[in-house]
Amino acid sequence: MNLAKNISASEVIFIGLPGTTHHYGGLSGDNVASSSNRGSESSPKQAALQAIALARYLLSLRIATAILPPQLRPNLKALNAMGYNVENAPLNLLEQVSSSSFMWAANAATITPAWDSSDNKLHLTVANLYTNPHRRIEAQNTYNIMRQIFSHVPEVEVHKPLDAEKGFLDEGAANHMLLAPSHIDKGLHVFVYGKRQNFKASQAIAIHHGIPENQLLFIEQNPDVISKGVFHNDVIAVSNENLLLVHERAYVNGRQDIERIESAYKALHPQEQLQAIIISDSDLSVEEAVHSYFFNSQIVTKPDGKMAVIAPIELKTLFGGKAAALMENIRAFRGNPIDEITYLDLRQSMRNGGGPACLRLRVTLTQSSLSTLKETTGVIAGEKMLYELEKLVERYYPEKLLPDGLRNMEIHNNCIEFFGKLSDLFGIKI
Repeated sequence: MNLAKNISASEVIFIGLPGTTHHYGGLSGDNVASSSNRGSESSPKQAALQAIALARYLLSLRIATAILPPQLRPNLKALNAMGYNVENAPLNLLEQVSSSSFMWAANAATITPAWDSSDNKLHLTVANLYTNPHRRIEAQNTYNIMRQIFSHVPEVEVHKPLDAEKGFLDEGAANHMLLAPSHIDKGLHVFVYGKRQNFKASQAIAIHHGIPENQLLFIEQNPDVISKGVFHNDVIAVSNENLLLVHERAYVNGRQDIERIESAYKALHPQEQLQAIIISDSDLSVEEAVHSYFFNSQIVTKPDGKMAVIAPIELKTLFGGKAAALMENIRAFRGNPIDEITYLDLRQSMRNGGGPACLRLRVTLTQSSLSTLKETTGVIAGEKMLYELEKLVERYYPEKLLPDGLRNMEIHNNCIEFFGKLSDLFGIKI
């Protein structure tokens, strides 16, 4: 039975909220923007306000939106376990335990909608993020938060992070694409593996989630593009429903792998057509794609069935506007479902290596589950909630921060007070 055809459902986009210690530590060596901006001045306040503006824009499109809470930083428990405190820790270590990388919600978990699982439950596996020390400290807190958010929703199963000691490397939905005629149709789950996401982890998630074999495809990243800064699949490809926007060099077998995706989709939906938009090197080089985050744009479906692209404002100026011109050409192409492109200022995230798609986690819920979530937590965004959240950000977030400023314990103490207020607003313990 195709459960989705018998129910009403909505895609909910969770936006990650940056924390009070958002800074440029250059902690991910394979992330070009992160490395190039190391040590420069950040604005935690502007980072949070830009994320809220993204959530508000999604609401203006009438798309269900939620906020994924930040985590307490500096993580003193992790720092103390290594024998240090804020005053005597080496700066690079203090930067790691103060990272605000949890803001990139695309790495929080991998999601399978209820109608794609064998038990008709939505499955959510929290990513272990083991590759980088500043990220692996997120996993347990993310699990605790997700368990609270969905604790009263019986149709949702939240799984613990995979055990890294057993060789599983998992970085979440940034390496997973779901292709379907609509959000409520059974979908083709494309798991992309490479340096940070290994095949073993992708396979385990698919098994745990009970995804049928005919809805599964495992594709290997192109090692050459990884070396050029494509640390996750969402830096080189983006999908929404039946649309796939992908670079020709994204995968190890190039266009042959893209053809495999098209064939698997056609086998699953014989009467439907996958709209694959393949970007060639002559259109946009891998290096240009990485610097502009062209593929890290969000593509969302509006209530009228048309699609909107939310792109970083950098597209307008980088490489003489080449990437923006390409995006506009795609929009103008006849028969294309994309009819709107909006450029948002997410510079604080972009400078740390995360574009619009990094900041979101897509969760497709039945209307019943969504209603329960609204009744039992405060994470679902509305104008009133965003207004209250903005007031808290204005009060507790630093306007400017350099890495050495992380030694200021006032930031940590403010964060504790802020979390108390945020817990009241969201109805869960942060």
